[in-house]
Amino acid sequence: MQKTNKEGCSLRVNRFNSGRGQDRHETGLDIRRPEGLPPVLSFQDVVIGPVADRQQPGAAWADFEQQTHARLYRRGGRVCKPPAFKKRPETVVQEPVIFASCYDNHFGHLTAETVPRLPQALAEHNDLPIVFTRMTNDTSHAPSAMFCSVMEWLRIPLEQIRFIDQPTLFRQVYVAAQGEHLDGPPTPPEYVDLLEKRIAPNLQLRAPEGVAFVTRCGLDHKMGYHAAERYLVALLRDLGVRIIYPENLTLPEQMRLYAQARFLVFSEGSALHGRQLLGRVEQDIAVLRRRKLSEMAKGQIEARCSSLTYVPCFGGALHVTNKYGVKVTYAMKSFYNIEAILSFFDSLGVPLRQRWDMARYRDARDQDVLNWVFTLYDAKIEHWLKPANEDDYLLDQFERLHLKHLREQASALIKARKLAW
Repeated sequence: MQKTNKEGCSLRVNRFNSGRGQDRHETGLDIRRPEGLPPVLSFQDVVIGPVADRQQPGAAWADFEQQTHARLYRRGGRVCKPPAFKKRPETVVQEPVIFASCYDNHFGHLTAETVPRLPQALAEHNDLPIVFTRMTNDTSHAPSAMFCSVMEWLRIPLEQIRFIDQPTLFRQVYVAAQGEHLDGPPTPPEYVDLLEKRIAPNLQLRAPEGVAFVTRCGLDHKMGYHAAERYLVALLRDLGVRIIYPENLTLPEQMRLYAQARFLVFSEGSALHGRQLLGRVEQDIAVLRRRKLSEMAKGQIEARCSSLTYVPCFGGALHVTNKYGVKVTYAMKSFYNIEAILSFFDSLGVPLRQRWDMARYRDARDQDVLNWVFTLYDAKIEHWLKPANEDDYLLDQFERLHLKHLREQASALIKARKLAW
């Protein structure tokens, strides 16, 4: 088993120290479970161990198929399978623990799927160790800075966290239902109450004001964002809109900037899940769609703001397919419906329309398309992003998106890049 020290380093330990000296009084918390949430479940003699992927959190619950709140939910349904361990547990832990899920270095999945188990469990068992399993392909020796920052935001000491990389028998395990889950039903107010109480010391809230735009254009092209988003960002900045690059900020800085905006606009992506780490703020939130008809995190964000709008600005997208023939939608190059974008910012009182230059937009769009092709056909790109389609599958999409003039250049880029495969 492993735990982390104050610097986030991984330590091998021979016994399981519950760390009960850090009680409610030391952390400054005195939270009670609202009656509107399912009770925290208690299981005896549970084997917990490493998993193949995030869809198998790693706890072999008794009567697994009959369990409800202990299971992993997405989009309103249970998605997890019982873990299959290759060997029997050699370690028995007598002290009770809280089960979280598998350790995940993906911000969106961590905040949308795992964090929602913690406020209620900690409200009732704040001093118990929190167990995360590891994925079998995880070669990291310490939790990521992102993971550590989320735990710090929730005021969970790293010393309280245990990472399990071998099947282990736990005599008593507490687990809370996900207070909300990925694209699930509306978040219950009782969960938001618990979250707000837990993070209250982190923020000095003031009346929100102004417009802020959370952009993705600081990311690598393989992460997926709108073509010409940098052009949009430059215009908005000149018009007095606060531009937020989440990847360049600490988590407290992100949360503070989110909470300070009266109108908070997101380019659709995982940063939207970051807003789930905050409670209720009197603000209007909007999401610029990168995918047709997407309503990402609707039930979760609506529970925290005055209004939520999904701007119908999706104007098509270029995409590739993976080795299974599945569209890689999270990495696709999306395009704006220009009139929808201009009308939306008109509604906020931002005179974007007056500054918009179609020739400059098209130049920026075309350069982004070619940069995206260049990046996606890199020989070193991750295997889950590597295009497996024929060249014409992608190139044939250009004409319907009014990009026929780029087809020859894109084709040459693809051929040149594939020589290194």
